Amino acid sequence: MSLPLVSVIIPTYNREEYLSKAIESVVSQTFKNIEIIVVDDGSEVNYAQEICSRYSTCRYVYKDNGGVSAARNFGIKHSRGRYIAFLDDDDLFLPNKIAKQLNVLLNDRTLYCVHSSAIVIDNKGNDMGIVIGASKEKANKRSGYVFWNALGTWCVKSPTPLLRKEVFEKVKFDEKLVVGEDLDFYQRLFYFYKVFYIQEPLACYRDSNAMDRLSQNKEKYLGVEYRTFINLLEMGIKNPFTIYKIALKLAQSGIRNYNDYHRNNIIKVSKVKLFLNPFYYIRLLK
Repeated sequence: MSLPLVSVIIPTYNREEYLSKAIESVVSQTFKNIEIIVVDDGSEVNYAQEICSRYSTCRYVYKDNGGVSAARNFGIKHSRGRYIAFLDDDDLFLPNKIAKQLNVLLNDRTLYCVHSSAIVIDNKGNDMGIVIGASKEKANKRSGYVFWNALGTWCVKSPTPLLRKEVFEKVKFDEKLVVGEDLDFYQRLFYFYKVFYIQEPLACYRDSNAMDRLSQNKEKYLGVEYRTFINLLEMGIKNPFTIYKIALKLAQSGIRNYNDYHRNNIIKVSKVKLFLNPFYYIRLLK
């Protein structure tokens, strides 16, 4: 029986210093039938092609700059594997990541995504003693059909998921989003697909404390809830009560995030008003 092929997609843009370590963390996996696709998202200097040439399982592809969502979608189009994983160019996989997750997917055909917790490392690769993911008490809520408990509350931790390729026939990354693309993508994936959570850390997330790191720029995240709402509607959700519940949960999340950033100019709204017309507040957050 031949082993299934796993495609690991690594977008890179103007960040040479960590790319080889990211690739090596994939090459060092205990599961070996992996293709690595490095997507150069229009970097100003062509460093990635030479780095990729050092690894026989690594393929370099180039596209004009369009952001991480476009780079991931581009990588998916060039992939040959039945399973897809994503790795940012400054993050790492732990050696048994793919093997453990693939085993779950091979043994349960009802699952389409396996995710996990992750270890936080600094810019030198040192373990910071922080694990991001669910607490032990909430770990069970990260598996199954998690759409309602995740909506506006939590998201899959990058770079942990392994997915069946067929999910991308229904769900793709929104290329209009500069940040928050993971929040939007996985919320929509959760609507259709059953997932499984592994409490054990299977990847390393690098926190360089850089002020320009997109995930630390809260202002750019404002409005992601509105895009997610529109994207869910465009996926064909018709039930009015379902649409109302989605609008309410995303409006609540969006207001919390807005107020957390605009502490001197918060949106004040009573629970009654929010429950009566969540659609108004979703549009307000556009």
